[in-house]
Amino acid sequence: MNKRYLLFCFTLFIFLVNLVQGQSIVRGISNWKSDEIRAYRVTDYISAAEVEIGRAKVDSNDIFQFNFMNDQIEKVVLRGANFYAWLYIQPNTTYFIELPEPEEFVSSLERNKEIEMLFFRLDSSDVNYEILGFEAWMDESIADIYQLKDVHPEQFIAKVRTFKKETTNVYKERKSSFFFDYLKYSVGITVDNFNILGGPSRQDKFEFYLSSDSILYNNPKYIEFASLFYEKYIFQLDKEIKTNVEKALIKGSLPELTTALSEDPYVQTKQRAEFVILLMCKEAYYESYLDKLLIFDLLYAMRKESGFEEHRAISNELLALFKLMQIGMKAPNYALSENKSFDRYQGKWIYLHVFNPSLERCVSEISALKKLQAKYGTEFQFVTIYPANISYTKTEQRNLDAITWDKFALAADHEMWKSLQLTSFPMYLLFDPSLVLYASPALSPTPNGRYETIEKFFRETKRQ
Repeated sequence: MNKRYLLFCFTLFIFLVNLVQGQSIVRGISNWKSDEIRAYRVTDYISAAEVEIGRAKVDSNDIFQFNFMNDQIEKVVLRGANFYAWLYIQPNTTYFIELPEPEEFVSSLERNKEIEMLFFRLDSSDVNYEILGFEAWMDESIADIYQLKDVHPEQFIAKVRTFKKETTNVYKERKSSFFFDYLKYSVGITVDNFNILGGPSRQDKFEFYLSSDSILYNNPKYIEFASLFYEKYIFQLDKEIKTNVEKALIKGSLPELTTALSEDPYVQTKQRAEFVILLMCKEAYYESYLDKLLIFDLLYAMRKESGFEEHRAISNELLALFKLMQIGMKAPNYALSENKSFDRYQGKWIYLHVFNPSLERCVSEISALKKLQAKYGTEFQFVTIYPANISYTKTEQRNLDAITWDKFALAADHEMWKSLQLTSFPMYLLFDPSLVLYASPALSPTPNGRYETIEKFFRETKRQ
């Protein structure tokens, strides 16, 4: 039976279910090999933090469905075995989507390949429809006039102003404040960021885009615009304010740093000063122009002392982000059970197996794993982790019992899931004998599209 027909044949049922206040539905077809798809809500656009809000099995017809309770527009990320896609979810809305099959080979090591989903029957008033339409129009308009930027800058400025007026006229009747703000800051990022004579000054941009007392924490384009405006801001301050900021940084004093930044004409308030500090901490951590211990101290202080709930939450998410394991980092001593911790395996290579006994794709690899473990178990320590607090069926329990090496049931809030960014099943990671993360993800025990398996690495390491 045609998959798309199956996708839409429950329209009446979905309509009735959708009458429940605040409930939205995503029903889709997946053309990717993934037994399960997980949904995550983006909770913060500075740290890009996500929280899991649902899991959906992909049935034999490749169809899946999520039901969400939401009272505002929010960004939702759908993650499969080695891909992700995203959309904005409006309250009381049903979405019909398709995750198209990959156009080229996707390695099992590409854990985070972004794909573009296809929408069906998307209402013209939906925020996704409006954003996609606006961005296509803006891209086309700017492409047409960009060639004038260096050749005829006065004509370029005139056409940019015309585009901005047209944008205001076309979208002035839109009722969604989220979309209106998205549009406003998209224009600011794309159009008003051209460094050209006659363009808006820094003062103009601050007054139009940022001087409001409201900080739009839940709008991604606002955060993107602010990140650009305050980029490497510590180096843009005038001499006196910069001196006070540097003194506060030397002392590691969040209150003094906040006070010093508040004196800047493009900051002005304590709330915006703390907001700029959060942006600065993230930027400086990755670009290494501030000591990492200082950054952690500022964020710990923000999490404890800030009078703004949003800032306490964001600082906590940034601290978690900076603690994520990366290749070359030594693993923390994760507690695996009441009497066993991760460092007990130090001295041997560790092949970490992330398992879900209810997924066919996971179960199908057990046989290959058992053969590898029997062959290389003296040199490599096999360790399996799987979700706890789930009522497994007898069949699923048998799947767990088939694993005879060390295995641990981890609660959903266990630090390993987030620290190691374990977002799909099955998944494999490799740690060297010093517990340093060597590969994430590592090759699986079964061949990928290029006939690669982890056994070649096992065999070559054993010979050394």
